[in-house]
Amino acid sequence: MRRELSLAFLSILLPASIVWGGCSSTSNINTNIPTPVGLWTYVIPSTPQGEAYGTLMVAAQGEGYSGEMYIDLFDQTVPIEEVAFTDNTLMFKATLDAGGQLMGTAAHMTLSGDTMNGTVAVEGVGDLEITATRSVTDEGL
Repeated sequence: MRRELSLAFLSILLPASIVWGGCSSTSNINTNIPTPVGLWTYVIPSTPQGEAYGTLMVAAQGEGYSGEMYIDLFDQTVPIEEVAFTDNTLMFKATLDAGGQLMGTAAHMTLSGDTMNGTVAVEGVGDLEITATRSVTDEGL
């Protein structure tokens, strides 16, 4: 009876250890999880001053994200705040100095591979389309 229990236990334990052993390998980890981390170049095609270009840098910080953006129209780099990434959507706020007048912005951009599309709401202007392309991945930062 004791031998039969040992054989029964081994018949369960051996297949389970093979399955679990395969799961513990780091080669099975999905490295294709979407992330906004990287350096992005963006264009806002329809501002009151015409097309606007710049860069957006997003970095992982603890459990969340931080970063900054450069705006060519105002030749300034500003921090991005309240950065969140949920359901492939990057959201952040930034405050721009437009010739002495502070303007709040709020961006909502959907990530698809190395591109993001969405809108940026600019205080006193409205919602503007924005498109960004990742130029450097998180591994290159």
